[in-house]
Amino acid sequence: MQNQKLFSELKLRASYGITGNNTIPNYGSIGLLGPANYVLGGSYVGGTAPTTFSNPNLGWEKNYELDIGLDMSILSDRISLSADHYISHTKDLLLQVNIPSSLGFSTALQNIGEVENKGWELTLDTKNIEGSFQWNTHINFDANKNTVLKLGPNGAPILVAGGAGVRNITQIGSPIGSYYGYKVVGVYQSQSDIQSSPDDKLAPNPAPGDFKFADVNGDGVIDSNDRTTLGSYIPDFTYGITNEFYYKNFDLRVLIQGVYGNEILNLTSRHMKNGEANFNSYAIETQRWRSSSQPGNGSIPRADRQSDLHGNNNRPSSFQVEDGSYLRLRNVTLGYTLPGKLIRSTPFSHIRFYLSGSNLITHTAYLGFNPEVNARPSEALTAGEDYGAYPIPRIYTAGINISFK
Repeated sequence: MQNQKLFSELKLRASYGITGNNTIPNYGSIGLLGPANYVLGGSYVGGTAPTTFSNPNLGWEKNYELDIGLDMSILSDRISLSADHYISHTKDLLLQVNIPSSLGFSTALQNIGEVENKGWELTLDTKNIEGSFQWNTHINFDANKNTVLKLGPNGAPILVAGGAGVRNITQIGSPIGSYYGYKVVGVYQSQSDIQSSPDDKLAPNPAPGDFKFADVNGDGVIDSNDRTTLGSYIPDFTYGITNEFYYKNFDLRVLIQGVYGNEILNLTSRHMKNGEANFNSYAIETQRWRSSSQPGNGSIPRADRQSDLHGNNNRPSSFQVEDGSYLRLRNVTLGYTLPGKLIRSTPFSHIRFYLSGSNLITHTAYLGFNPEVNARPSEALTAGEDYGAYPIPRIYTAGINISFK
């Protein structure tokens, strides 16, 4: 490579490793006892009772990962690229799994199943302009696909209750913690539309303007067997772009960050988008179905104070699962460094003033306050919920950096 001038670095990498996850609660494998009161012989006495489920076979998760990467720089390091493709298998997952209530507990921590994660990680750095005026760009990109491969001895799916009942499923072939419910395919426009559609066993008395749900299994009726996966909180890809500008003593840094392809389970919409008027409503309710001649936007049902007695529009469904993609102007910082000759006779070696703004602009179709939300971050099987999350504040900062000699 000595006689070529295009590449200043060109390296192919490969690695394989096994790591463990020991995030098991203290005494997690031991059935613990706690205080419990009981009536014995007509007297109220103190005692103890089991508080946790015993599992002596509980062990670490094991993650087996293969990574193949490329590091490359060209044109005297003007353009640098780092690319990685990885395949990761996680076995003996540590999950809280539903167990029969007759055992005295609702869930138990178990090693169960296998999950695959595979994807790409890319980093690109460019020096666009050099000289008295400089412009540098840094780009990062990450795409990951998550798939459940195995679940327990018989592969039975895991249904988990989140903030509002069972709305998540972990099953073979789908991402972990996928949303689960009924798929909305439209809004009834007339009585004849209702009569020609599959019989909805969950709608006591549907009327025009109520939701039309998909007959997933094709048996001619809508019932609990028609629940299906409705999306995932795992995005198709995430990205970030940072541009840095320098001119004399001024510097400007602009960071743009985004996520694409994830869904959010907007549980707040159970109250603010359900048409029952028992809470304040999203503005999108102005586009609801009013009549056959005023069908709205075709996706918002009629206003119905007692929907549970009619179309049951507020059941767990794709209507509450929304696109969580967003593009955010994360940060803009403008700085000015005092020339060295002005501070030569002072005890300072460097003085820089700056103005900074964070979370300035967010572009998203999501109805909630913040698309970057997860109401249950510690629960892998029910992640991605929004149940009234507070919006991220827009922050302005002024400051000074001082270095002493």
